[in-house]
Amino acid sequence: MELEEFLKIMRHSRDDFSDEIPSEILHSTMTSKYKVRKRWFQYSFYCAVELGIHHGYVNEDARQMMQAFRDYAKTTNLSGRLTTHEDINRANEVLTTIIDALEARLSSHHD
Repeated sequence: MELEEFLKIMRHSRDDFSDEIPSEILHSTMTSKYKVRKRWFQYSFYCAVELGIHHGYVNEDARQMMQAFRDYAKTTNLSGRLTTHEDINRANEVLTTIIDALEARLSSHHD
């Protein structure tokens, strides 16, 4: 996987899913593009970021932020409760940090 492809994945995870928390609970059988869903956290967040870490695309600051997010998720029992705006905001912060670093890295290669 190329750096540009990983950047697209990170942008997709952050930008193509809604931060909104709908009034009704979304079940796994429903098709939706909401970050509130546990599936988004599993695949578009955790797995995507881990993929970038594995390939060496995620810098130390973002890795530390990701570890802090994992600690937060564990201590607040994220997987066993309804998702909050704070959960989504924290995940977005990690994604934005990664995206900003990738964009800076790519622009320095193109200059």
